Amino acid sequence: MRRLHPITGFVRALQYGVNALSVPFFILLVGSTGADALLGVDFGDSVFDLLFVVAPLFGLLGAGYGVASYLRFEYALTADTFDFAAGVVGRTEREIPLRRIQNVDISQSLWHRLFSVAVVRIETAGGGGTEAELSVVSLAEANRLQREIRERRDSSRRATEAEPAATETDERTGPESGPTEPPTTDRTTGTAGSDVLEPLFAITPVELAVLSLTRFRPGAIALVVIGIPVLPELAGEFLLASADPFGGPETLDLWEATPDELLVLGLVSLPLVLVSSYLVSGVFSALGFYGFQLARSGTDLVYERGLVQRYSGSIPSDKIQTVTLRESLAMRLLGYAALDVETAGYAGQRAEQGSQSAIPVADRSRVVELARDLGEFSDPDFERPPTRARRRYAVRYGLVVVGLLAVAYAVSTVVSGFTLWYVPAVLFLLVPPAAHLKWASRGYHVGEDTVVVRTGFWRRRTQVVPYYRLQTVIRQATVFQRRLALASLVVDTASSSTLVRATPTAFDIDAATAASLQRTLRDRLHRELHGRTRGEN
Repeated sequence: MRRLHPITGFVRALQYGVNALSVPFFILLVGSTGADALLGVDFGDSVFDLLFVVAPLFGLLGAGYGVASYLRFEYALTADTFDFAAGVVGRTEREIPLRRIQNVDISQSLWHRLFSVAVVRIETAGGGGTEAELSVVSLAEANRLQREIRERRDSSRRATEAEPAATETDERTGPESGPTEPPTTDRTTGTAGSDVLEPLFAITPVELAVLSLTRFRPGAIALVVIGIPVLPELAGEFLLASADPFGGPETLDLWEATPDELLVLGLVSLPLVLVSSYLVSGVFSALGFYGFQLARSGTDLVYERGLVQRYSGSIPSDKIQTVTLRESLAMRLLGYAALDVETAGYAGQRAEQGSQSAIPVADRSRVVELARDLGEFSDPDFERPPTRARRRYAVRYGLVVVGLLAVAYAVSTVVSGFTLWYVPAVLFLLVPPAAHLKWASRGYHVGEDTVVVRTGFWRRRTQVVPYYRLQTVIRQATVFQRRLALASLVVDTASSSTLVRATPTAFDIDAATAASLQRTLRDRLHRELHGRTRGEN
């Protein structure tokens, strides 16, 4: 059995010691205050004298518990399992079969890199979270665990898959047959458990710049809003200077501003927050995907990325459920695209929230080439929804504008001097083109081996699902869809379940067509389950 890196004992002793040190301060100070109020007795300096006696004892106990938790954590990698045991008071021992391990993630923060240590997280297929976490081990040990677990897992899978074939051969040839030759190993591509890496993609400085310009993280908005109070004077002066040419207020005293000045201030502040969030998002994208590299090792895709926080891990090719070609409007204008994959029961690094970037951004032709290799991707001729779906989108957007006008008019009746309530009416001009773009960006294609769905104008997603990865095909229709004889077809797989996961869905297709497609996909799924050759019709 092995232990974690010795630095873990020091960190845990410090962490538990500081936490325990604060307990007597809280208990004695709060308790003495309550006793003073209840009994009318002033304990004076006796409480503080007691604190300087009790607090160090608690600190030593906490530090001792931290050291004990370090000494009591042990792990071992066997031929078939990864074993670990932890716990000071209550003891937990667990064996994780190597065949169930989906990935071994290695992450390094800045201080981890200073001391050449790393955090290892072991994920399993179908697991709701991290099955085992080693915090921290040396970087060399982390790389060893990642490499050996992958090799032993693949060897175990190959041995299991070879057993039925060997049994069938023995039954056919009988005991007279001689020994068979062992399978050969391709040392150039890393198959059959080889640790040889086949480089597939490495991000360039130009591509990293394009990624920063075209990838927006919604969480950056929260960071900007939270950060505004940190520099209130600078942010306030910049906001007033930006709103002044449009008739904004002279000061940030909102009680002295007129309703029209408040409206101008709101209209100006919104784009400023969005622009600031865009810049923050670009910085985080550049830091997160700095030095991104993708390679193939056996049946896994191995990646490494990050400048401040460094990540490395793998994407099991045999567990890939959905291949997604992601193209924002800015990417399409520049001729770039990104490739995401979703695997069964595993969400990868949670920074990506449910999907992993096989290629964060690259020239579209390079992305399509790798997508074909992973999911038999092609650029199909999509079947668009019927034109009545476009009318549905127009009505929906029109109702949103009417709602905005109603809210603005209600505010004008309450707030005197608010005369610009009709401004949202200009959005009616955008309703027809918005409805058309939404309609034109949606479609589906049923191919020989895969079903492909596409949706989104601003953030277009083209999702490819092989028939043998289908789990369920769901046909659903809302009340409004049924009025127009429309339905949506959900093509569900065993991909990781997250809040932001976009399940492949053909939206607003003809109801009769949806029913027919549901039967077709179900038949092809059953054919795959019965072992028929993929692609036969």
